[in-house]
Amino acid sequence: MLRCRVNETGLRRGTDNAALDRMLLGRAGAPAEAQLHFRRYLPTASLGAHEFAHEALRVDFCREGGVDIVRRPTGGGALYLDSGQLTWSLRLPAKGYPPHTLTEWLERHGSAVAAGLRRLGVPARSRAPNDIEVDGRKLAVFFATRHGDILLFQGSVFVDVDAATLLKVLRVPTEKLSAEGVMSTRERLATLSELLGTAPSLEELRSKLTVALREAFSLDCLPGRPSPVADQGDPPVPSALAAEVPLSDAKASLPSRSDGLRAFRVTRGGVLQAEMRIAAGRVVACTIGGSAQCAPADLFSKLGESLVGCTLEDVVGTVHRLLAARSLDLVGFAGDDIVHVIQATLARLDQADQLGLDAGQANTLMVHGEGDAKDILAQATVMLVPYCAKPAWCQWRHRDGCPECGQCEVGDAYRLGRERGMRVVTITNFEHLQKTLGAMREEEVPAYVGMCCESFYLKRQYAFAHAELPAVLMDITGANCYELRQEELAYAGRFTAEARLDGDVVERVMCFVPPVGR
Repeated sequence: MLRCRVNETGLRRGTDNAALDRMLLGRAGAPAEAQLHFRRYLPTASLGAHEFAHEALRVDFCREGGVDIVRRPTGGGALYLDSGQLTWSLRLPAKGYPPHTLTEWLERHGSAVAAGLRRLGVPARSRAPNDIEVDGRKLAVFFATRHGDILLFQGSVFVDVDAATLLKVLRVPTEKLSAEGVMSTRERLATLSELLGTAPSLEELRSKLTVALREAFSLDCLPGRPSPVADQGDPPVPSALAAEVPLSDAKASLPSRSDGLRAFRVTRGGVLQAEMRIAAGRVVACTIGGSAQCAPADLFSKLGESLVGCTLEDVVGTVHRLLAARSLDLVGFAGDDIVHVIQATLARLDQADQLGLDAGQANTLMVHGEGDAKDILAQATVMLVPYCAKPAWCQWRHRDGCPECGQCEVGDAYRLGRERGMRVVTITNFEHLQKTLGAMREEEVPAYVGMCCESFYLKRQYAFAHAELPAVLMDITGANCYELRQEELAYAGRFTAEARLDGDVVERVMCFVPPVGR
């Protein structure tokens, strides 16, 4: 059995805990013993290893609210951590075990965590790639990474949840900041306090998880030694970590969004993202990342660095060669997905050129299906408009149709569609969207245009994929939908989210939709 030191380091700042994780990975020559550290966090936003901070978090809110921002060594999506959660890091020397893929390591770890929680009487189940659920509700999350011969597993279980602060820290649509949105989030998350009727003691919870991890990884667990990290307060932060706080993001070196090209791809393992800046036909800056998990841990950063200086014609070939030259261990996605997100980013140049858009406007397009944007627009016969783009005072907000009164951009969109003989539909909820897309598929609609916030598309991309209809969707979120200056109204239940269409983008895009019937 492998000897494992078990430590409980208490309630600490996020920067303390992040420094400890880097110490666990950074020690040369992986020792023969494992280490298991349990800890809790003062309010902290924890970014996955490869995420873009400004895509995942409300950075300004964190800064103003004293919420630490750290980047953990493991991949996956952003978390809000506080004293209501118990977290852990398990460091193992990989040489002590038969070879596993990262996916297999995650399955082993997740099964152990679920088994530990079942010892408390909770019917927990592990769900790939990294969730623990009870009756479809998320109770815990877990991640893994491999650095050389060192494996690091991390996880967090909800004892209680502060859903209101969670929604403010993580970058979700302002609509979810309503009282109903907070309630909905609480309903999607399970907590041990709720499931058991009372919060278990932290000692009992640690004990159950330790036993389960001990059995899963054949560990001989012994009391730990004092943590090398300074006690709670204002500790000196290692220089490597200090450079990453509060933004801890390579994206900071990129120009503003209006200058760069960006795209994303939804995969089973998470969302892949890419951003590029192009000048004189060459890549001058490139960042690749997302909420995915992979090995080697530096895969995305090395790819981005290698593309700088490439001509546009050489980018895709360079990516293929780099991927072929490395031993890849990807969780829930493939090398082709990386190639696709790079190609989608480069396609922004053609979209901007063909449709008369600047880079920032081209970035708001979500081209769904095969073919380029201009070809899809040439076939479009239906326009879908979201209800939330209508003003709150409009009597048509939750109804299909529009009087085209001239007091909002939705009326202009309706007019543009009507002038082309298109069928225009106001989507009033997700079920309505599914029904409408299903009917369009039955009718063999060749293509459609629509407006949809990027966050909604990322979450519900499967519904668009199921319809199997090509589409050009225009992002309606924009910066204003993520401002946090009306949270008091939101929590009082008096705030009503209103999205705004970009009228200029809609008009330019619609110029390429010919009259129905041609």
